[in-house]
Amino acid sequence: MTPARRPTFLETPMRACTIAFAALLAASAFARAAEPPAQPGPDSELYRAVAALDTQLFDAYNRCDLDAFRALLADDLEFYHDQGGLMLGADAVTDATRKYICGKVRRELVPGTLEVDKIEGYGAIELGTHRFCELEGDHCMGIARFVQVWKRDGDTWKATRIISFGHRPLDGNE
Repeated sequence: MTPARRPTFLETPMRACTIAFAALLAASAFARAAEPPAQPGPDSELYRAVAALDTQLFDAYNRCDLDAFRALLADDLEFYHDQGGLMLGADAVTDATRKYICGKVRRELVPGTLEVDKIEGYGAIELGTHRFCELEGDHCMGIARFVQVWKRDGDTWKATRIISFGHRPLDGNE
């Protein structure tokens, strides 16, 4: 009769547990690394700054204060509109706002849709949903998503890219 062979460390339950534990740690670390970083929340300085910029830009837009509106746009602004195409330059966008927006509609940010993400060494990305309404009254005709890229230079912020897309009529429930 052959004596019973003692299992090596690689064959022991302790080794199996060690390997399983190491695999669990690796999987957990991978899952954490794959998660996107948390967005700055409404209490963060960046979120408040970008929300204030959105308010300034569109208050000027809604009041047709084109000097204040233009002051928040970078000279080399790129404005992408899913129905109107690409418009280049702050002056062109300001002129189009004067021709097609002033005295016709107002823009409202849909509450609860604003998102802000930091662009390290540059500024921020703003995302949200906005609707377009009659100047007076509560009737809104259309809704769309938007992205605005803001560049920070010291204390000055300018919109460098604006994308407005997914335009559609409102269905009355929004």
